[in-house]
Amino acid sequence: MTAATRFQYTPQDAILAAGTQTKFKTKDDADFTPLPGMLAIGQVGEKNPVMDQTTLEDTAKRSMAGMFDGPEKEFKCMSYSTDAGQQLFIAAAQTTKTVIVQHIWPDNVTAEYEVVLLGYLRNETQGDKAIDFVVPCKQNGKTKWGKVGVGA
Repeated sequence: MTAATRFQYTPQDAILAAGTQTKFKTKDDADFTPLPGMLAIGQVGEKNPVMDQTTLEDTAKRSMAGMFDGPEKEFKCMSYSTDAGQQLFIAAAQTTKTVIVQHIWPDNVTAEYEVVLLGYLRNETQGDKAIDFVVPCKQNGKTKWGKVGVGA
């Protein structure tokens, strides 16, 4: 075992998620359509499942990373009834289309991934709350990470 040593730590300021943008497109579209009003996008990225690889000779369990299976997700949006992008997204969700989603965070990190949209639900309606909706989906394939203005 290597002897532990401390590293020099300098406190840093975090970056708020406010300003994160979401867009989407179908596989046939050339350009992404803005999807304003997003309230929650869930976790973005991958986590492979754990697979057992313990043999009869082993005296302790042994594991390995299994084949990636895209996560089930939910997109939660504030409802803007006159926004064309939202209306296209809702129509795609209601007909269970497959779309490509792009997020851009305030630190200029980008993520793109494909999801199959699994429907459209109006969220719980309460008199003193704004109307919002949820689109459940399942990710296909892995996330492509990038930075604004870097690469193609």
